[in-house]
Amino acid sequence: MVFNAVVTRNIILYLILLLTRQALTSRGDTQDQTSSRPNTLIDDADDLQRQLDNEAQDKIKFGSPKTIWVFHIPTPFPEIKYFVPGRRSRNAVSLVVYDLTDTKKKNENDGKNSVTTPTTSLDSWDYDSQAEWGNLFPDCKGRSQSPVDLPVKGFIQARGGRQLMFSNYDIAPQKLTIHNDGKRVILYGQWNENQRPVVYGGAAHSRRYIFHSLSLMWPSEHTIGGLQFPMESQMIHISAEYNSLKEALDAAPSDPQAFLGVVNLYKYSDHTQQGIKEILNEVLKVNTLNASVDPLPLSFFSPPFKEYACYQGSLTTPPCTESVLWLVRARSLPVKKKAVESAHGLLNPYGQPRRFPIRMPQPLNDRKIFLFY
Repeated sequence: MVFNAVVTRNIILYLILLLTRQALTSRGDTQDQTSSRPNTLIDDADDLQRQLDNEAQDKIKFGSPKTIWVFHIPTPFPEIKYFVPGRRSRNAVSLVVYDLTDTKKKNENDGKNSVTTPTTSLDSWDYDSQAEWGNLFPDCKGRSQSPVDLPVKGFIQARGGRQLMFSNYDIAPQKLTIHNDGKRVILYGQWNENQRPVVYGGAAHSRRYIFHSLSLMWPSEHTIGGLQFPMESQMIHISAEYNSLKEALDAAPSDPQAFLGVVNLYKYSDHTQQGIKEILNEVLKVNTLNASVDPLPLSFFSPPFKEYACYQGSLTTPPCTESVLWLVRARSLPVKKKAVESAHGLLNPYGQPRRFPIRMPQPLNDRKIFLFY
């Protein structure tokens, strides 16, 4: 009996010692399951993406959507680093978007206004030869190209994340212009320097992206479960740390999220979303290269949203730079079938029938799709 009591006592003391040791070793900083460093709650967007990717590789398989939790703290209003005017050469980057500053206009306005203006050649590529884009633009053969066909299941659901913020989206610009280049209809504008539209929070985390341009195409480039929508708009934003489109493109090899893209998909309905209706009315009415439209806020064309899918991709036109964080609105916007049919009947600025071709969906490969709501 005495022997058993001694053994029992020794076992109890050993267990107490073991538990005490574990408690002491766990008192240090808690660490991410997917990272060797302590949690900070202020991880940048790349860290968040990497954490989600790593956890996804362990948890997600084909089937029902999985759920993960991300840290949530109030999203502060960012200190915006505005664009600094500077003289830049007009290189031959064949991207159908617009440079962020026009030096001459900036000087005329004494730095008070911010304007987007076209700078690039529109004849160096076409949609008919998109299978050959990679010969001239190596990124077009990359493994993270856009657009993509989004799956109908298997999303990684992110709950409790930061709210996606659309700052200054309700402020009217000084001027809005529609550019009809024969390939796409593109909207760009001019705001006061301290009122430029900004997106931050959500999947973009603490990074700030300033509006650059809105492109409209029909039918849609992004699809869902193989389903193509009658129309799509893509809003390109550029990280506020870059002073120009060229600077962002140059930094892209070392910055996987130099750009932020917002996708709105449109489905047939008994009415048309007011912003798209305004754009189509102006393009149909004035068939010129550039046409001014009423200076309406961006929220008129792309209402803010909270639910969206997110993935890492590229620009959808050459040079196909793979540095775009794409946010796809979870709920489609309405468009009347008659409006889409009218759009198909548009002529280009030279009076010729236009085809409005699109880039075909690219392989998703091993990329993950995250759902924020």
